[in-house]
Amino acid sequence: MNDQFLVPRLEDLPYASSPPIQFVYRQTATLAAGMYTWASTPMNLASLRPLMANAAYYFRSVTIAADIDEGDYLSAIYITPALINRTPVFQMYLKGTGKQILFREPLAIAKYFQNFDYRLCWVTQREDDVLYGSLDGQLTQTAALIGKGSITLSVIISAQEIVDTAFTKRFLEKSYPQVGSN
Repeated sequence: MNDQFLVPRLEDLPYASSPPIQFVYRQTATLAAGMYTWASTPMNLASLRPLMANAAYYFRSVTIAADIDEGDYLSAIYITPALINRTPVFQMYLKGTGKQILFREPLAIAKYFQNFDYRLCWVTQREDDVLYGSLDGQLTQTAALIGKGSITLSVIISAQEIVDTAFTKRFLEKSYPQVGSN
């Protein structure tokens, strides 16, 4: 197991020094040749405040939606004639001195989610660290989408911004109980 993805237990979070924060990613695919295509264009995840250096961020849940009915979304998922699934996928990474991928693998958007339990904890290193996301995939234009010139997908991540230096130190040293431990 990659240590980068170890997650502390919720009961170990210092809530008094952990204000909630939301990160929002939104990207629009324009209709072209009967397809709505997202092409992995990296975009900044919006939040009310910038990331703090040397703070831990504990992602708690993910909400995914689009500006079309979920049933229309599901019926528009595109599988190529060669049976390659082009379901839109979301990838997130931290950009500062380099590009650190935060998800083990892209998050497939096979349906909408509301407050989907998704735990991830990581620490920023620099003042200029920025969260970026990208969408890659296609939807086909179905009869229900005729007249719809574009589709916007949104990914909202609810998190805790942990500014407790003792917690951050323990996290970096991996010296706290992990999710799934007794």
